[in-house]
Amino acid sequence: MPDAAFPPFVLGELPGANSSAALLLGGALLALAGFCAWQWRRSEQLRFDERAAQARLLAATREEVSALRHDKEAVAGESQAKSEMLATLSRETRAHLNGIIGSADLMLDARLTPSSREHLSTLRASAEAMLQTLNDVLDYASVETGQIRITQSNFDLRQPLIEVVEVLSPLALLKKLDLVLILAPDVPARVTGDVVRLRQVLLNLVSSAVRSTARGRVVLRVGLPPADAVEAQRGPGWLHFSITDTGPGIPEAMRETLFDRLTAAQAASARNAGGSGLDLAISKRLVELMGGQIGARNLPETGSEFWVFLPLPADPLTDPAHHPALRDFHVVVLDELAAARVAAATLLARLGIEHDVTDNVAEAVGLLRDTLEDEEECARVLLLDEHLARTHAAELSAGLASDPGPNPPRIVLLSRDPAAVPLADLALPVVVVLRKPLLRAELLLEAMSQQSVPVLLESRPGRTAPPSTERSLPPFPVSAAAAAGTRVLVIDDDEISRSVSSQLLERLGCAVDRAPGALDALVSLRETRYDLVFMDCQMPIMDGFEATTRILEEYGKNAPPIVALTANTSLKDRERCFATGMSDFVDKPVRRAELVRVLNRWIPGRAAR
Repeated sequence: MPDAAFPPFVLGELPGANSSAALLLGGALLALAGFCAWQWRRSEQLRFDERAAQARLLAATREEVSALRHDKEAVAGESQAKSEMLATLSRETRAHLNGIIGSADLMLDARLTPSSREHLSTLRASAEAMLQTLNDVLDYASVETGQIRITQSNFDLRQPLIEVVEVLSPLALLKKLDLVLILAPDVPARVTGDVVRLRQVLLNLVSSAVRSTARGRVVLRVGLPPADAVEAQRGPGWLHFSITDTGPGIPEAMRETLFDRLTAAQAASARNAGGSGLDLAISKRLVELMGGQIGARNLPETGSEFWVFLPLPADPLTDPAHHPALRDFHVVVLDELAAARVAAATLLARLGIEHDVTDNVAEAVGLLRDTLEDEEECARVLLLDEHLARTHAAELSAGLASDPGPNPPRIVLLSRDPAAVPLADLALPVVVVLRKPLLRAELLLEAMSQQSVPVLLESRPGRTAPPSTERSLPPFPVSAAAAAGTRVLVIDDDEISRSVSSQLLERLGCAVDRAPGALDALVSLRETRYDLVFMDCQMPIMDGFEATTRILEEYGKNAPPIVALTANTSLKDRERCFATGMSDFVDKPVRRAELVRVLNRWIPGRAAR
């Protein structure tokens, strides 16, 4: 009986129906099997193709990575080669400029005709301009490649400020400009920051101001942020640096792009600053790296102002900026220049010295007399500008001659060129002549302590000499010159550099021995005890680094301070010098002010008397 679940026509009741169904079923199964096999082969092929594609992609990626690595190494090698080339260019150029600038400095100390002095000053100024351009290019390359790092340390804020002004004073003197430093009394004595980069920024900005100013003055002011500063510039530990000049100002079209490297040269030309103009672009980048802000504006009357706000927190472990009050003195400042009066007043305030300021001769004489009535026990000092002394000598002489005090006021004369002051022609009881601007407190204290014998400080030998009845101190600041008997060893394989450095040190009062190489220096050190060693880093046979290592190993704590004397000026080179054990670093070309700084730091007890 047929299955009730399937109709007859499905199972088929025709003859051969069962065999046909079987054939159909078998065909279907074969077709299904074929389809499955094809699907599997297709899937396998896809997987194979995918793996092959992945392998090709991986191979291509590896090849690309290898090519990129090769390109990177090639670029790095090229960059390294360029850096080495720039370093070599810098070193060789600096070595030659060392001979030019150093020899010019030495010759300017000699007796020259006005024409010869002018030609020599032009030669020196041109060499300085060439050096500034070289420095700008190298510094900008370092900034662009990220080679500059900011380091934090505690330092005396006055030191970089004084160094900047001292380095630029000769240029200001050449242009007959007043260069003034005003450090507010409430500014901390020691701060935390990058002293090297701070000095570089200020040197760039003040140098630009001096170069762009034809007559008048350049003033560097340092204080706490003003009340109208934005909140970001008035946080705890922030300081405000202002550089003002009486130059041509900033063209309106250049104000927005003044710090742009692409328009640096045009901006420098428009301000008559000369040079590449990269110093402003470099300064902006350095200030930003230190977390600060920089800008510029035109002043209402004439000239311009460059300002910098920097986070330089006070060192909490140091003494306050103020000295104990010095009750033994009362100083009257007589100067025509308002900025100079402010500068002197702030310095006296930091020393705790009672003082008055004026630009009037009669008022100054009256203030000295009032001091005599109010403070009989104190010594009266007149801090007198040379120009006023020349133009009002008779009035001053008459006023001081009628002074009722038992002891006349001591006159401390301030001059941009102390050696050229005709003391005999002034007919004034001048006891000391100091270089203007007055920067160092110890110099002022030394000056005020002089009695009646005139002393010429900060003069240069070979220039107009004081009368024979007067005595002269050595040719540089009391605190800056080395005492007689201070022995110095200069090691340099370049004969010109060795000669120039040695003569500059001799002019500062040092007894100098010279060595043409490290091996000769080691022999000299065994035979003579030196107070200070100046070591060139790049020398044949044995360089300065190996020589320093051997000296420190042989003498240990008894080794003299070793000062690097090199034309390699990058941060990496400085770090290598200090890592080797050197105590300090002096760039080539060697400048008198840098040698003064080193002597002040490492031979403080040998100040000349």
